[in-house]
Amino acid sequence: MVNFSTLSTFTFDDMVLHYIIDEDGHVEWMIYPQEKKDLVKLPDHQRTPISLVQAKLAGDAYDKNFSNGMTMYNSETARHLTFVGQNKNADQRVTQIRTNLKDQHGNLYTHVVEWQTGSQRLKCWAEFTNQTQTTVKLDYLSSFTLNGVTPFYKRIPAGTLDLIRFRSKWSMEGRLEQQPIEMYDLEPSWKPSGLALERFGQNGTMPVRRFFPTIGMADKHNNVIWLATFDARASWQLNAARLDDRLVLFGGLPDADNGQWYKLVAPQTTYRTPSTYMTVAAGDLTQTSRRLQQIPSAKSALPIVYNEWGTTWGHPSASLVSESLSLLADHAVDYYVIDAGWYHSPTDDFNAGLGDWQIDQERFPQGLTPVVKAIHQHGMKAGIWYEFEGLGPDSHKYNDTAALVKRDGWPVTTMKRRFLDMTSVEVQNHLEEKMIRPVTDAGFEYLKVDYNDSIGIGADGADSPAEGLQAQETATLAMFKKIHERVPGIVIENCSSGGHRLTPAFIENTELSSFSDAHETHSIPIIAANELQILPAAKNLIWCVVHPDDQLHELQFHLIATFLGRICMSGDIRKLSQEQWQTIDTGFAFYHQCNRLIATGFPFRRGPKILSYANPVGYQISGFCDGKTLEESHQVLVLVFGFNQETAQTMSLDMDATKWQLTDEFGAENLTVHNSKKAYHVTIPSHQFVAKALLFTLKD
Repeated sequence: MVNFSTLSTFTFDDMVLHYIIDEDGHVEWMIYPQEKKDLVKLPDHQRTPISLVQAKLAGDAYDKNFSNGMTMYNSETARHLTFVGQNKNADQRVTQIRTNLKDQHGNLYTHVVEWQTGSQRLKCWAEFTNQTQTTVKLDYLSSFTLNGVTPFYKRIPAGTLDLIRFRSKWSMEGRLEQQPIEMYDLEPSWKPSGLALERFGQNGTMPVRRFFPTIGMADKHNNVIWLATFDARASWQLNAARLDDRLVLFGGLPDADNGQWYKLVAPQTTYRTPSTYMTVAAGDLTQTSRRLQQIPSAKSALPIVYNEWGTTWGHPSASLVSESLSLLADHAVDYYVIDAGWYHSPTDDFNAGLGDWQIDQERFPQGLTPVVKAIHQHGMKAGIWYEFEGLGPDSHKYNDTAALVKRDGWPVTTMKRRFLDMTSVEVQNHLEEKMIRPVTDAGFEYLKVDYNDSIGIGADGADSPAEGLQAQETATLAMFKKIHERVPGIVIENCSSGGHRLTPAFIENTELSSFSDAHETHSIPIIAANELQILPAAKNLIWCVVHPDDQLHELQFHLIATFLGRICMSGDIRKLSQEQWQTIDTGFAFYHQCNRLIATGFPFRRGPKILSYANPVGYQISGFCDGKTLEESHQVLVLVFGFNQETAQTMSLDMDATKWQLTDEFGAENLTVHNSKKAYHVTIPSHQFVAKALLFTLKD
């Protein structure tokens, strides 16, 4: 058995970082809530140390536990990593813990944890320094490895731990998958001779496909949740592994075997992995996931966006903008965004003509500048859509092979896209001319950046195919930075066929993100609530596509769904009735009085699991408190949604009517609110999609 002792501990906010070391110098670490520190037990029956840095150099052996081809976990490289030293660096803003290890070849590995004062998350990455005299091939290097899940038991009882991850597909983002680890065979065998492993990830430049790059573990007996989210730009790989009793979470970039990533590191040079954000807390998943997010500072208002995509579906025009502006001017809309199709395309297909960015003279005969001026004259800011990394087959740039992303020397081509090589200086200059300058000259204040296909497994131009993808996406993020520098104050919307880029790398480098391409579906509030576990409500831009034939309760349903984040109104507004406009105005007014609560509040959600997103049945009660708990709150926004239930249903809101005053409400008349035995209840009707927003204030 391995004998561990404490190397060091650090407390950041309410989290304890606990480093342990064995007699041979192998180092592990664990994190846990400070309030649970008295329950922590060092492992006393572990046969194999698992280094807090997982790595594999080409030429070193794979592990022996039937894992070759599945993972590079616990390779010969990782098994030889031993302690060199640890130091803590701190200033008023940031504290950093650097733990240095060396391998059998003399190379240096540094495990870095960074904490920003006042935050409730940790930023983790690894560094590899080649200290030999020859170039080495690094086949794998984890961004994070979290040992000791869970540290509160001598032996972890069956049924204690759940694995947490979030699934995704187009227009159905964020479904929670939380199941006992035993469902994934993540339990030790009768002797530790076979590695239990659950690995998931994706290859390509749409990092949210099938899954979000987030992994977690819930200790249900102690009510503790660990979460880690990778700062994914392109391909990634996350893992849960178990050989002895305690589980290990690890991941980051993929390995050479499973994602075609490797790095050639020259002598005396250092490679640093992308980062992973981590947290641990005693509490529920929604509150724990909020700790991983950068919550914007309190704002007096959350601007309302009107995007004409759901009006023209790729055929905007100056005349339509003019007609719409006169309708929107009397309503509380802050931004008017012109979506795809404003540029020339020979076939009138907004996809096919993508990339040359020549204004369509038939649709905008005087160009875009007069249109922007008209938007400003009607009291709104102007926005425009670009997919600057992609090229449609009818564009001239499509055949400019020198400017294209290639794999094995061939342009990467899908049925609808090729891709600009974002690492090319010539391409960057091209985008300066075709995007940044026109946006600046016309006076746009809002840029919607879309991305509607993936480069796939890899790209030329780097040591390995997946590292080529990293280079492309790093250059894209640098372009975002350049846009911010060139156009001070511009708002950038992150979109990738909806939610395919909802990762920290993109969320935290833009002002807001499109939650999904869910335009015409009743699952919008389900998806929007899912994504409050991924990004802050103040950045969660949610579609509300209106139609002249919408009944009022349908219109209210879609408006209230946007109260889970930011309103993005669209649809054919030209034939709306006065009653429909009054409903929209009432909804906007209700939303504005809840702005601060939505932007900075603590989200909550309850209700049955919704099986089908295509045909949802059930209900959802969600919203925001201005305190971490109801008991600490003074104001609460409750959003009630009914999804085509078979029978009417009455349920408690868990709001004590003797303590809370219902100060305002908006929504379907037949979704009723009433007092019963001093508690607020709602009755949701059957066979309808209905919603109601309720604002409660604590009584004096």
